[in-house]
Amino acid sequence: MNRSKSLGVALASVLLGGGALALAGFALASATPHQAALNCVPSQSAPNTCNLNLSTFPDSMAGEQGKDGGVHPDWVSYSNDNLVVPANTTVNVTIDQYDSGGSLNNAFFDQVMGTVGGTATIDGKTVSSVDPTNVGHTFTLRGIPGSGKTMFVSVPLPADSNTQSVNIGQGQYTKPVVVQFSFKTGAKGVYEWNCEFPCGSTREGQFGEAMSAYGYMSGTLTVN
Repeated sequence: MNRSKSLGVALASVLLGGGALALAGFALASATPHQAALNCVPSQSAPNTCNLNLSTFPDSMAGEQGKDGGVHPDWVSYSNDNLVVPANTTVNVTIDQYDSGGSLNNAFFDQVMGTVGGTATIDGKTVSSVDPTNVGHTFTLRGIPGSGKTMFVSVPLPADSNTQSVNIGQGQYTKPVVVQFSFKTGAKGVYEWNCEFPCGSTREGQFGEAMSAYGYMSGTLTVN
């Protein structure tokens, strides 16, 4: 079986075989309030292009959940869950990854998929995949089940092994791994994104708690 066919079969297995988990996660996430919208900033140098900056943290002390880390200060989190981008636009994403990591449950997600050129840059180095035993999080974007909207982008974020300390909000972290990639939007619609690294509770294969709650390891991308 060739590589492209293998990836297609694996993707179908993930999206269909994991449907119950995805729906359960979405139901839980939908009950959690969104953060204020983070709008993609139009590029001054390239037409139909905008820039989106995010971070991933090992806790919620950087300020994204409010004073003292909010109601779950020890939960891993993205800096924002409510992403808003224009239709028919190239979105340039930069993610500062401050968390440690380990092995993926499914090595399928060590691949960079759905990006411009099928690649990302990790601290300036162009890659199409990463070591599946050394992942901190993923940014995985897909259509919401039943919405009729289709999009698939998935980028692995390697674990942060730097030692230099930085302070953000009330949190202290190590200097981040910087991950950059671009993807293209189409028509207007709402899509869901989440992390596919098992960094939640021990329930549901470590995909509970922070993994299924908006504002932490899942959210939406609104194309308008």
